[in-house]
Amino acid sequence: MRGTMNELETKLAPKRFVRIHRSTMVNLESVREVQPLFHGESVVVLKNGTRLNASRSGSQKLLSLLREPS
Repeated sequence: MRGTMNELETKLAPKRFVRIHRSTMVNLESVREVQPLFHGESVVVLKNGTRLNASRSGSQKLLSLLREPS
């Protein structure tokens, strides 16, 4: 797939996918847990065991979407 992350972010469903870092987007259904780190950053653990770093703003967006009622 070619294009910028901004373009990809606008094409994907905002309630289902979230950008958690400069070059990382995640499907909310794949998230098992979010482990807080220092300064608002976090590690996102996916259901398959993959661990992804999330920036401060990415962590905030992810947590707010996970807290929203379905």
